[in-house]
Amino acid sequence: MKNKKLLAAQLVTIIIVATYFLATNYKGDSIGKPAETELLVSGQPLPSFILRNTRGELVSLQSMRGKVVLLFFGYVNCPDLCPMVLKKYAELERLLGNKVDNVAMVFITTDPYRDTPNALEAYVSSFSPRTTALTGSLEDLAKVWEKYHVRPVEKIGSGNYVSHSALIYVADKNLILRKIFTPEMPGEEMAKELEKLI
Repeated sequence: MKNKKLLAAQLVTIIIVATYFLATNYKGDSIGKPAETELLVSGQPLPSFILRNTRGELVSLQSMRGKVVLLFFGYVNCPDLCPMVLKKYAELERLLGNKVDNVAMVFITTDPYRDTPNALEAYVSSFSPRTTALTGSLEDLAKVWEKYHVRPVEKIGSGNYVSHSALIYVADKNLILRKIFTPEMPGEEMAKELEKLI
């Protein structure tokens, strides 16, 4: 009797685990197609993109090959995290010295309605002139946001995007994701990690 109860319990456990696996790894009618994870995975290539800088020139992720890439999503009117990240970019510029020539620091807007090219340029350059600010059409930006799991939240009728990622993606010179920094991480620690990739 005990063996039957034990076997029944084991079967229930197997069914629960199998159901969870199917629910979390497959979606809808896409049988055999893994669902996307909520975070990018270290060791995988950064998702590609082509956007425009504040001068209107097309800039692709591939154009940054050969440099260590720091990538952050934010917006000009952000009250907290964005200034913190851009201050870290400026601090890294100071800490790395000449080595910073081997680093591309990128800021992609999540507020294309208010972040005009002029506003973006004035904002990022007030922290670090080396930072590349990127923007584009809502359609082009939305594709990039989706690839990087950034979900801006729009206030209805205002066109005011107020949400963004709190992560700084760090890729090596081959554009492979190697690290994920947070804004709270000390600049000295960031610099040490970057020097390993330069």
